[in-house]
Amino acid sequence: MHYTGTIWRPPYEADSLLLEVTVGCTHHKCKFCTLYSDLPFKFRMSPIEDIESNLLEAQVLHTNPYSKMLTRLQGKENPELIQRVFLTGANPFVLKTEKLLEIASFIHKYFPSVNSIGCFARITDSVNKTDEDLIRLRHADYNGLTIGVETGDDAALAFMRKGKADKEL
Repeated sequence: MHYTGTIWRPPYEADSLLLEVTVGCTHHKCKFCTLYSDLPFKFRMSPIEDIESNLLEAQVLHTNPYSKMLTRLQGKENPELIQRVFLTGANPFVLKTEKLLEIASFIHKYFPSVNSIGCFARITDSVNKTDEDLIRLRHADYNGLTIGVETGDDAALAFMRKGKADKEL
């Protein structure tokens, strides 16, 4: 599995397969945020070949004889099926709908048991998606967006440099 920098995930994603899809944040200007300050770049999307390679590697690791042996030593019959994938990076949901659907297709190819895909998203990431896009993404199992709670006060948003919607990538 390929990971760049520190991997951030919500506590409730502890049992999820972590898949690097983006690195960094498209905005990267919020006054309070230092999450991705260790990166030599602002934002990058992982090549689709790397995403598929990581899924294949995870599938092999999950189904190899060593994993099965460890599972049996823990008193379980078989390894638990992977049901949830969390896409890493500050806001993978900024990617174009077609790219997110392609990623979901690869996830389901290697892990048909997955019924939930989550990721971090800026509230503005959904602005560039149509209602139809959001429905298609939901049908592809994107059902766990983690969005930071923001204020509705324009002065506070400007002070914290929260910015406007980023273009889809």
